[in-house]
Amino acid sequence: QAWCGPMHTAKTLAGFGAEAGGAASLLRRFWLWTPHSFERAAYLEALAAMGAAGTGEAYTESLWDCEARARLLGVEHAPDRAEVRERLAYLRDDPMEEPEVRAAAGARLAGLAWAPSVRARDALRRGLE
Repeated sequence: QAWCGPMHTAKTLAGFGAEAGGAASLLRRFWLWTPHSFERAAYLEALAAMGAAGTGEAYTESLWDCEARARLLGVEHAPDRAEVRERLAYLRDDPMEEPEVRAAAGARLAGLAWAPSVRARDALRRGLE
């Protein structure tokens, strides 16, 4: 891991926040194509720090990542949608999942429990149109 450079570059760029936004497309490519799965979480954190467009979609996709750190970021930050709630429930209930991911998914779902489900909210909106 010490010889992998883009992850360190991503962490440095994240420190500049939105001012480093010009590098977002490059980091997005790293995130999509890196052969080093453990680096994806650093790319995602940097994209979020930059306020890059499409970060919500990246968080959602990260719910299926092979790296627990990336899944945790997805659990914490993916937008509230039906597919996200379904995946959170799966992660919470999966006995093979990392304990911290299971706990975070359960906590996120508990926090969303007070809100109407995305499907119910969408159905209500359609009924009001």
